[in-house]
Amino acid sequence: MENIGFRAHDFGSFGSADELGATIERIKSPSFIQLAIGKVLKPSRPWTEWDEDYVSQIRDALAGHGVSTAVVGCYINPVHPDEDERKKHIARFKRSLMLTKAFGCPIVATETGSWSPTISYNVHTWDEEVFSIFLSSLEEMLKAAEDNDAICAIEPVSHQHTICSVERMVRVLETFPSEHLRVVWDPVNLVPINGIAELDGSHPACPCEEAQRAYWTPALDAFGEKICAIHCKDYVLDDAGLKKGDKPVLTGVFNWKALFKDLRERSIEVPVLLENHNPSTLVETLSALNEY
Repeated sequence: MENIGFRAHDFGSFGSADELGATIERIKSPSFIQLAIGKVLKPSRPWTEWDEDYVSQIRDALAGHGVSTAVVGCYINPVHPDEDERKKHIARFKRSLMLTKAFGCPIVATETGSWSPTISYNVHTWDEEVFSIFLSSLEEMLKAAEDNDAICAIEPVSHQHTICSVERMVRVLETFPSEHLRVVWDPVNLVPINGIAELDGSHPACPCEEAQRAYWTPALDAFGEKICAIHCKDYVLDDAGLKKGDKPVLTGVFNWKALFKDLRERSIEVPVLLENHNPSTLVETLSALNEY
């Protein structure tokens, strides 16, 4: 797998883009990242002060180490229950869309939020009223993407987010059939809270390959052509049978080897971004993934 990059803030926080680029260069060069400035560069300017010069300086410093940005991470709550706060979140996302040329990357991505201000579990998140609020927010974000010839990318997440399933993702894509709307697909994030079910409905700690293919195939059938990036991590079930979905890839039970095979057969060639990776074992991880 040659198209593997990294979520930048998994390496920690850095005083400058030059330091970040040098760290990544030692692991893999050329390379690409998902960049969330506020999470990885500290101190950084408040988003309200971002402009083309500031972002271009970051881009150029990274480029000096062979590092480019594949996804601009701007994770907001587009259904924040406080309307004024929601408007601020949307404004931050739109600012990133306006600066995509300075980033050297057209894709700005977010998850889809929840009715909780902290994006934690809230039973009302899946109410139709909240879904309508999400569509209204997305319409505004998508208009900004179209105006700036950029991509608004959304990432579905099971259990606690507004877009929590393949079916809901399809509803969104059917509502907005725009080339400027794409999907960041994290197959582990969409695994249900009790794991992937076997064909008989049971939920073992390690589901078989057939069960895993039955899990991810509907997503690929439904929106495979809309995927612009893939997040790559792993999961296990804890002693209570609940998903712990923040494991580095190859340290859990998700069958990435089989999924990569299916992606190749479908000619889905997009950036694959490692999440929750362990920098100290990253060389070994990349070596293993290259065999896939």
